Amino acid sequence: MPIESAKSSVSDFDSSNADNSIEPIEKRSIVDEELERVFEQLRIDTKNQDANRLDMVNAAIQYIRDQLKSESLDEDIKRQYVDKLVALQLEKQKIEECTETGKVVVIEKGHEFALQRSRGRHNPYCEVCMHTIWRLVQSWRRCEVCGFRAHDKCCQSVSQICPGVVVSKPDFELVTDFPTESTLLDQDFKCAECYSDVGYGSSSEPRLCSYTGQLYCKNCHWNDSLPLPATLVHSLDGSRRAVCRSAKRLLSLIENRPLIDMSRASPILIKCHSDFKRVQKFRRNFLYMKCYFVSCRNARKLRILQYLNQHQHFVEGADLYSIKELRLLCDGTLIRDLEGIHTVFRKHIEKECEICKGNGFYCELCETQDKSNEIIFPFSDDVSLCPICLASFHTKCFEKHSMHCPRCERRKRRLELKTNLSNPFDPPAEKPQQQSSNRSSEIRGNYSNS
Repeated sequence: MPIESAKSSVSDFDSSNADNSIEPIEKRSIVDEELERVFEQLRIDTKNQDANRLDMVNAAIQYIRDQLKSESLDEDIKRQYVDKLVALQLEKQKIEECTETGKVVVIEKGHEFALQRSRGRHNPYCEVCMHTIWRLVQSWRRCEVCGFRAHDKCCQSVSQICPGVVVSKPDFELVTDFPTESTLLDQDFKCAECYSDVGYGSSSEPRLCSYTGQLYCKNCHWNDSLPLPATLVHSLDGSRRAVCRSAKRLLSLIENRPLIDMSRASPILIKCHSDFKRVQKFRRNFLYMKCYFVSCRNARKLRILQYLNQHQHFVEGADLYSIKELRLLCDGTLIRDLEGIHTVFRKHIEKECEICKGNGFYCELCETQDKSNEIIFPFSDDVSLCPICLASFHTKCFEKHSMHCPRCERRKRRLELKTNLSNPFDPPAEKPQQQSSNRSSEIRGNYSNS
C-alpha cells in the first residue's frame, strides 16, 4: 500500500487551528470529535480496525459536505468545516498521487514523511524522541514539505502541525513586527511548544525565540539562528538570531516566497535607504521592459524574462519581496544581480532588437535638432513620462513646457473630431444662438417697418 495508515486518525490533522505564525501543538476541535465518531463507525461497518486511509478521508469529506448543507451552522463552526474540507481534499490528492507513483509516504499532521536512504555522511536527530538516528540500523523519514526528521516508528507521535498547512491558509500573513517577549510567569513556567516544565537553574533552562518572543525548552529550541523578518523589514539588518525549531521550519519554507509588501510594512525605508531606492528603480524599469518583451517575438523566442530566475514577481509588481531577497540586499548581492539583468534587458531593447527599438519615443518637446532625433525609452536616464498616456520626454523639456503632453492633446482633438463626424446632422453648439439672434433682428425689423 503506497500510503501507510498511522494509528492516529485523520482528524488529528487540523488546519483550522493553525495560527498565522506558528502552531506548535495541535488542539482538538468539535469538528475533530465529530470526525472521530465517523471513523469509528467506518471501522465498525467494515469490521476492520485499520481502515484504509483513503476510505477514511472520503468518508470525512462526504460528512463535511453533508454538514455544510445545513443553514443553521454557526459561522465559526462553518469556517472550521471549510478549513478541514480543504485540508482533506489536499490529503486525498496526495494519496492518489502516491498511489500512482508507488511511493511510500506517511501523512501525519500535514507532514508528508518519505522514507530516506540508509547511507549518508551524518546521523541526524529525531525531532520527536530527540535521539540519534543511526542510518545503517534504523529506518527514518523526512517531511518533504518542511524537512521534519523522525524515526519511522516516531512518525505516529508527531505533535507539531506542518508549516505547509499554516502557509497554505488563505489568511496567512508573515509576522514582520517585533514580538513582545514573554516571561516564565506569563507561560506558567511551561515550554511554549511541548508544555514541559522549564526554569532557570534547572536542567531544562528556557531559551528565547527571537521570532515568536516566547520561551522554549532545549528539545524545542536547538539554538538555530536565522535572519528575522522584523529586522530585515524595519532596519535592513541581516544578522542571524536564535529561533526555535518551529520558527526555523516556517521561515525556511517561505524564504523564497514574495510575502512582504514593503510599501505597507516599511514605506520610510524605501524612500530613505539608498540601496532600496536603486532596487525600486530597477523594478520599475523591469515593468516597463516587460511591455516591450511581451510584444516582441524575438524576446519570446529567447525567453529573455527567464534571466530573472527566482525574481519573476519583479515583473508583476514593484512592492513584494521575499526574505531571501531582503537578505541578499543586505550583503549587496541583489543589487549586483539586478544590475547585470538590467544591462542585458536594456541592450536587447536599445541595440539588438529592431522590433523593440521601433517602439521607442521621440521627444516632441525638444527645441534642438540633435536631441529631437534621439530615440528614448521609459527606462532611459533623465526621462519623464506623461502620467496619462505614458509618452516619454526628456525631463528638462517636459518641465520647461509645464508638463504639457502634445500626445494627449492630439488624442483629445481626435476624439472631438470623431464625435462631430459621428453626428453630422446635429447642429453645432453655436447655431441655436445664431438662430435666436437672427429671429430677434427680424422681429426688430418688422417692428420698425410697422
